Amino acid sequence: MKGFLTALQFLTIIKVREDPDLTGERLGSSMAYFPLVGLVIGLVLVGVRFGASHVFPSILADGFVIIALVVITGGLHLDGFADTADGLAGGKDRDRILAIMKDSRIGSFAVIGLILLLLLKVFALMEVPASVKTGTLLVVPVLGRWSTVQLAALFPYARSGHGTAQAFVGFTGKLEYLVASLITALIVVGLFPLKGVILIIATAALAFGTGYFFKRRIGGITGDIMGATCELVEVTTLLLVCALCV
Repeated sequence: MKGFLTALQFLTIIKVREDPDLTGERLGSSMAYFPLVGLVIGLVLVGVRFGASHVFPSILADGFVIIALVVITGGLHLDGFADTADGLAGGKDRDRILAIMKDSRIGSFAVIGLILLLLLKVFALMEVPASVKTGTLLVVPVLGRWSTVQLAALFPYARSGHGTAQAFVGFTGKLEYLVASLITALIVVGLFPLKGVILIIATAALAFGTGYFFKRRIGGITGDIMGATCELVEVTTLLLVCALCV
């Protein structure tokens, strides 16, 4: 339960309680429950869409769902996506990419990337068939957060200093990866039996490919890269559902 609450507080704006004993080991072990927190986020999205669809047209309801996703997560992964976009666009070597990603200022590439990403999410969600929309809203955040567990378990940390992401990478092992993968498989395959297997394989390949790319480019991953991967997996999941369920 402590691991789940730690994950819930880190991944959402929900603050259960202050934890003065939060250590790197606790952060790493909490990654086992990241997909479960994704399911909680998905339930919030389902509730938002259910309420909004009784007041507004379906298109607007889908827009409110994406807004709710940003709000409930505090824009955590969007920030990582923006920093990663700026780093790749403006950095020519490892040190420059890492320096740009660490800079709190946001550049033009990040703004453009965020706009395109959010628009693509809204448009893709609009095209998801009504019969599978609830299931889609549940699996999207699950797969997104599972992708961050994959990166932390399989790839090294790119920076030399210490930080929150370094704690996740340093203390996430095979057990956390196995538990997170099992939770993800049960949820996704339970909601999309055969198509769920395709979703898992495709998003796992995307996460691994992203991690491998950054390992070659800058020597590993960072918190920003984990956030960017989560966003990419979420939008890819929406697009795959549109393609598989037409």
